[in-house]
Amino acid sequence: MPKAARKMLQSAYSYDEPDRMPSNITITNFDLFLYVVAIVGHLVDLGLDINVAVRYSLERKMMEFGWTLAFILLPAFVNTAVSIRMYAQDKQQDSVTNEFTKRKWLRIFILVLQMAPILRFTDALIYAVKSRRAARAHDAASQRMYYALMLKEDSDAALLRVFECFLEAAPQQVLQTSLLLRQYDRLAVHQILSISSSVVGMGWCLAAYQRAVRFAQQDKLNMSWPGTALQTLWHFLVTLSRVTSMSAIAYLFPYWTVLACAIHILVMTTWLQLFDRSPFCSHNQLGQISFSLALGAVYLFTYILPVEGRTRYRYAAYYSTCFIQNITCMALWYVYADNFMRSSIYFYPMLVLCVVPYVLGLVFMVVYYAFLHPKPSKVCDVSVEFKTDEHVAQVS
Repeated sequence: MPKAARKMLQSAYSYDEPDRMPSNITITNFDLFLYVVAIVGHLVDLGLDINVAVRYSLERKMMEFGWTLAFILLPAFVNTAVSIRMYAQDKQQDSVTNEFTKRKWLRIFILVLQMAPILRFTDALIYAVKSRRAARAHDAASQRMYYALMLKEDSDAALLRVFECFLEAAPQQVLQTSLLLRQYDRLAVHQILSISSSVVGMGWCLAAYQRAVRFAQQDKLNMSWPGTALQTLWHFLVTLSRVTSMSAIAYLFPYWTVLACAIHILVMTTWLQLFDRSPFCSHNQLGQISFSLALGAVYLFTYILPVEGRTRYRYAAYYSTCFIQNITCMALWYVYADNFMRSSIYFYPMLVLCVVPYVLGLVFMVVYYAFLHPKPSKVCDVSVEFKTDEHVAQVS
């Protein structure tokens, strides 16, 4: 009996093997490198955000410090809560996952440090290494089992990255860009570094999640690298346009922007609770409302469907609404920008970035679904998977 299978049976563990794993499950050095990059990238992004917050504090700009710190801690708290819920489900399902976090004290310590995605990426990396070692030992059963566990951790990590990107990275970009426009010369380098670190992972997080969960979905073909690249461009450009538009309005009308975002989040949370309630955290009413609240905040920048259903008209409505909002932001920027900003090097680039990347992103989306979508159908298909205690709710 293979060593890994014997260990699983002796420990009374079980696991669900993804239904559409590729026939060739060889793990390359590049795969391992990507996991290392994901871990290091998260740490660098977090470090640069903390750095700019410290700089505001040293400059006695306490309001800027408070907002920057809030956009670090609140998203991290959401990710930690979601990750803890995932671990609880794994325990209820007697999962053999969480290799790195079997030491309970270590898991708690890292979660308290608000670094939930790193746990998942580290587990995925460990399983990838074990699968590779099993392949070298010609232990096909262990190789396949560890590969399946790697995919499971990878998909969980990718979901956490979605929340991190659109609850922390994107809002942080809006904040730091609007503050950069106010010409804090002594802090400009630190602001630009924070913005750049957030930009790098924006588009990739959704594309990586889409690619990861397709390996575990029974009726989906795996995505090609060209398809993944095009999805990355699509999501990156659309989100870049949304961030630029919101940054322009935040510079002109900061308090009205906060109010508008709060109203948007509350409206979307109410909509989700009434019509699109996610099965995730369905065991707890407060947890379910909190999860809907987090999704409502994500909808400021992008749209993901929390329950299974047709998405064509919802995507059409969402992208149309966002396009109108971006055009409105561009017009307000052109009309209400003061003389100081009109003479700034940022004035015309902001006008262009409010709309042009958005249009290009939609063009890439159309090209992707026309030529590179793994399973073309009448249903617009960006998948998000929310686990419950009894089943997995697959979203198409």
